[in-house]
Order: sequence, then C-alpha cells, then structure tokens
Amino acid sequence: MNPRKWRVWHRWLSLIVGLQLVVWSISGAYMVYFDLSFIHGNHLVKELEQPIAKNTLNSPISWVLEQNPEATSVRLIQQWIDGSLQPVYSVESKAGTQLLMAESLEPIELDRMDIGYIARQHYTGDENTKAQVSFIEDKAPGELNPALLPVWRVDFNDMAGATLYFSAATGELVTKRHDFWRMFDFFWMLHIMDYQDRVDIETWWLKAFSIANGLFLISGIALLYFHYRPRKRRRRSV
Repeated sequence: MNPRKWRVWHRWLSLIVGLQLVVWSISGAYMVYFDLSFIHGNHLVKELEQPIAKNTLNSPISWVLEQNPEATSVRLIQQWIDGSLQPVYSVESKAGTQLLMAESLEPIELDRMDIGYIARQHYTGDENTKAQVSFIEDKAPGELNPALLPVWRVDFNDMAGATLYFSAATGELVTKRHDFWRMFDFFWMLHIMDYQDRVDIETWWLKAFSIANGLFLISGIALLYFHYRPRKRRRRSV
C-alpha cells in the first residue's frame, strides 16, 4: 500500500478514535465530579425511624404462620395506612409479599393515597411540591430494574426531577431517581459503549473500537516509516 492510502486510512481512523476519546473525556469528567451518594439520590429522602410501641396489641406470630402456612418470612413493621402509622405484618412467600394488620390480620392493599402520604414522609424537599402518583405493573421504565415490579412511582415537580419508587406490596422505598442520576446513566452508557442494557463492559462496540485504535496505531507507524525511510538517490545522467 502506498503512503497516500495509508494517510487516508489514518485520517478516518483518527476521526473515529478521536470522537470516542472526546466522549470518554466528557463522560468521565461528569462521573468523577459528582459524589456517588448524591448521584444515588440519598439527599432526596430521609430515613424514617418508626419504633413500635410496647403497648401495641398485636396478634402472635404463631397466628400469622397458622393463617399463612407457606410463609418464608414474617416481619413486624410500621406503615402509613389511611394517614396514620400502624403496626403491620409483612409476610413473604413464594407467591409474593402481603401486608396484614398486626391486630386483626386483615390483608392490606396500599392505594394511591397511602403511597402519596408515604412518599411525603420520605421526601426531604418542600412539602408543598406537587407530586404525581402512578402504578407500574409491567413494562418498567429504563431507569428501573424490572425485577422490582410492580411498584408505585411518585414524581415530584422539583428542580431535580425527583422520582421515588415504592414496593406495591409493602409500600417500602425501593429506589430513587433524579435528573443528575439520569444524566450519569446516559454518560455511563456512552462510556462503556453498551447502548442497550448499559451493563455490559465487553460489548462488540468496545471491541470494535479497540481494533480501530490498533489500526490507527499501525497506520501511524506506517506513515512514520514512509517519512523516515532512506530514499534512493537517482543517478545523474552524464
């Protein structure tokens, strides 16, 4: 291959490699600049201390197990039901998780009002911020792990675009998202070159870039060779 063709290859490869290096620089700078605790949205919520009063009248766990023989785990927790904090049993089984009133063992299904109230208790922003509550049973958005479904989604109309996700069964906070996290996730996608699932760090795109980078180096070395190689002197005719 003559030097001219090597130069053409080198220029095109430099464009491909250079663009990805710019993307890596920008995405890397963003991911390094922000603290992970901030990106995870820990500042959006507060931990709720909900100790159960000793004088609370609860049904014995033996009654819970008798009523739910397939239970694999039973927890006594507190949850906001109809605007008040009440003790409930969280019963897990292969079929899923069910809340029971701790005193009557009556099954509970959290509704939109309950989730809205629970979200307000967790949210650290302005209490007057408007919020929209929606139920997601299938087709999880890209920012949510499908394994967490079904969930309640609460979107707050604040500067950060905060979103809180709650378990549909227990009303417990399962994850939180905001616009800085979404931008982080976008840059992470560009950084690892996984444009679909955003989890694979050994994609074909990345492998193809590695090959292109290798060809870029080879073409550069070839151009150096052509530039510095000894040139034969032409004999002058007498």
